[in-house]
Amino acid sequence: MNWNRTARGAADVKLIIAILFAVGGLSWAVVSFLSSGSSENDNEPRVVASALDDEGNEVDTAYTKASTQKQIDRVQAEIESVIRSQAVNELNKIDAPKGLPDGISDATINAFIPILSGDQDSFFDAIQAMGGELPGDLESEHPLFKHLAGVFKHAKVDLNRITVERFVEEPRGGGMRMRREVTAEEAEDVLGGEEQRTRIQSQVMEMHPASIFPDAPPKQDATAVQIKIPVQPKGEKHESVFALILTWNKDAKLWQPAAYQMINNRRMEDG
Repeated sequence: MNWNRTARGAADVKLIIAILFAVGGLSWAVVSFLSSGSSENDNEPRVVASALDDEGNEVDTAYTKASTQKQIDRVQAEIESVIRSQAVNELNKIDAPKGLPDGISDATINAFIPILSGDQDSFFDAIQAMGGELPGDLESEHPLFKHLAGVFKHAKVDLNRITVERFVEEPRGGGMRMRREVTAEEAEDVLGGEEQRTRIQSQVMEMHPASIFPDAPPKQDATAVQIKIPVQPKGEKHESVFALILTWNKDAKLWQPAAYQMINNRRMEDG
């Protein structure tokens, strides 16, 4: 596994830390992007929003429960419908078979639903369905399943904000810009002269399942698509996003996971 933790400002790099390691045949990376201003306020920041769009703006949520099998079945049907319709448009943008939106939908269901239900046997069945190779030990918890199910098992799913897009890796110089929510003049009246600043922090934990999908093209492949499913993890207040990068294995004629991601977006406000 390899983890890369990076904190960076909108205009300048604030902090870069890289940690590399490997466990269970999986490659791991964690990347954090922090956009911040030049505020001298050192008070502990607090999270004020976690459901954000690509610009860092707060969005409305409508989470659907997925704790019982009946609820999970309903969520699965909705995800299949949403992804199938969106995949048609995305397939027109990439070098992949144009008539296979169902394949993207099927691969997403296979990748996500066993994790949502917390059923490792179904997780192993799904690996085979996607043309993957089962690990040697099927009795112990697989590290990929353990980490993902630990976050997403029985999470509430926002079915209205699922997206399917062509995947293009962001350049290292990117990141969300800091947003100032209260001007200095407003702060004088409302906050007793103390200006409040907010910043957007985005953390991505990425897992490369090369040990179970050894022939899947990497996420840099021209066929790569990214599916994002916003959820509210069970017992949590803030949102996380399950993201899946699929690439087209032309030999197996299957969409396969090139990377699993857990994304946490946070709007932080100075205390």
